[in-house]
Order: sequence, then C-alpha cells, then structure tokens
Amino acid sequence: MKKTLTKKIIKGKEYFYLVYRKNGVLKSQYLGGASSAKYKKYLFKLTAESGSYGIDKARRKNFSKGVPLVYVENGFLVDEYKNGTKEYLNNKLQVVKVVAKHD
Repeated sequence: MKKTLTKKIIKGKEYFYLVYRKNGVLKSQYLGGASSAKYKKYLFKLTAESGSYGIDKARRKNFSKGVPLVYVENGFLVDEYKNGTKEYLNNKLQVVKVVAKHD
C-alpha cells in the first residue's frame, strides 16, 4: 500500500501524517511533530528500507552521461568516477585523499 507523507501547519507548528487509500476511502495516520519518536522511527524505516536506491539511480544516470557522481561523506565532498575511484575534497576543494577501487 502506497502512503504519502504530508505536513500540516497548525498555529505555526508542523504536524506529520501518512495519507493513503484503503478500499477507496482516504485514510490518515498521525505521526506527530518533527521531534516525535513516531515520526523519527518512520524516517529511519524509510532510509533503512530504501538503502542506497537513490544514490544507485544517480550513479547510473551520471555515469551513462560520462560525469562523476558528487556527494558528501563524513564532511568531505566526494567525486566518484565510473571506474570506482573516489576523490575526497576538503572545504577548500583540495583533494585530500584518493581511493581507487580494487578488483
């Protein structure tokens, strides 16, 4: 069942809900505010389930066009190339480490 995360702002405060259809009827499940345990557990579940799907999709798209994938990892800007090589850059865009993929 596909559920959509929605946000409502009531009196300046954010509240999150999951909205879905069940037997043609629109239902909602209250998750709470941004600091609620239920909302945080839902976000954690999303990231655990999706794993690296988003980055894998970006990797395929970028590599097919011949450009590197760029992302942040542990405070470094990472340029990842099709051959598996990763360049780690600091905040001044200086290469501080290069990691080559070993087969």
